[in-house]
Amino acid sequence: MKTYARISNNVVAELLMTEMDPSDLFYPSLQWVDVTAQPSVQVGYVLVSDGFQPPPAVATVVIAIPTLIQLQAELAKLSAQIAALTPHS
Repeated sequence: MKTYARISNNVVAELLMTEMDPSDLFYPSLQWVDVTAQPSVQVGYVLVSDGFQPPPAVATVVIAIPTLIQLQAELAKLSAQIAALTPHS
């Protein structure tokens, strides 16, 4: 049995194990590559000129969540700015 990778935008979208040629089973516009000899290929791998490579690492973004004290301080600061703009009668 052979393993084929369906390629979409140069990325492995799915793997299929079959004895038949997948181009005979699915729409001819789909791109299939025989990866039987490359068992490390997985969904998400990128097709490059000399084979496949793992997907690029995804950067982790850490978002700092403000504390209640920080939010209260910001609110006090904004309230003071609003008070300075408000005409006093």
